[in-house]
Amino acid sequence: MDRTDRTERLEIILIYSIIFGVIVLINGVVFLAIVKAKTNNITNTQVSTHEAYSLESATRPQDSHILASKNTLRETTATTNESSDTYSNLNKEIEDLKKALATERTVEYVVYSVVDYEGGAITYDEIGGTTKYGIASNFHPDINVYSITRKDAFNILYARYYLPNRLYKFQSVRIQVALMHMCVLFGNRAFTIAYSTVPEEKLINLRDSDEEFPVIVEQLRISFKQHAMKVGIKNQKYLRGWLNRIEKVFYIG
Repeated sequence: MDRTDRTERLEIILIYSIIFGVIVLINGVVFLAIVKAKTNNITNTQVSTHEAYSLESATRPQDSHILASKNTLRETTATTNESSDTYSNLNKEIEDLKKALATERTVEYVVYSVVDYEGGAITYDEIGGTTKYGIASNFHPDINVYSITRKDAFNILYARYYLPNRLYKFQSVRIQVALMHMCVLFGNRAFTIAYSTVPEEKLINLRDSDEEFPVIVEQLRISFKQHAMKVGIKNQKYLRGWLNRIEKVFYIG
C-alpha cells in the first residue's frame, strides 16, 4: 500500500470519526432537551400553584382551585408537546444521518470491490488501451490514466456508472457489485443486457433472501456469458478472462 492509499484510508477514518462524534453530540442535545423540558415543567407547575394560592385569598375557594388547575394543565400540556416535538425532530435527524452513513458504506464497498479487483498496476490491451484501477484510456479518453489514484478511480466509476444507473436503488448489494464489474467489462451496456434479461423494477427490488434470487442470478450469468462470447469472437485472447470474471461475480454457492 503506497503513501497515497494510506492517506486516503486515514481520511476515511477521520470522516467516520467526525460523523460518529456528530451522532454522539446530537444524542447529548436530545438528552439535555428532555431534562430541560422536565425541569421547566416542574418550575411552571410550582409557579402556577403559587399564583393560584394567591388568587384564592381574593376569590371564592372553589373558583380559584378550578382556575389554577386549568392554567397548570395548559402549561404542562404545552411544555410536554414542545419537548415531544423537539425530541421527534432530533431523532429524525439522527435516523437520517445513520441511513446516509449506511448508504455511504455500501457505495464504497461496491465501487472499491471493483477498483481493488483491478488493482493499481498499469496494463495494456488492444481493446481498452492503457488501464489502471479498471479505468481504460480508450473508454475514458479524457482521463490521464497514468496519474490516477485509487480514490480517483472510485470517483470516476461512481460518477460514470454507479450514479447515472441508480445502482443505489438496488436492494441486493451482491447485484450491485456484479453489475459494477460488468460495467468495467462492457460499459453502460451492462444495464441493457441486465434489463433485457430481468425487468428493471424486478431486478431493483430483488433481495438476496428472495426465493427466486438464485434463479435470477443464474439468468444474468448466462446472458453476460453469451454477450462475452459474442464480443469475444474477435478477441479470443481476452474471452477466457471475461468468462472467469462473470463466473465469479454471478456465483451462487
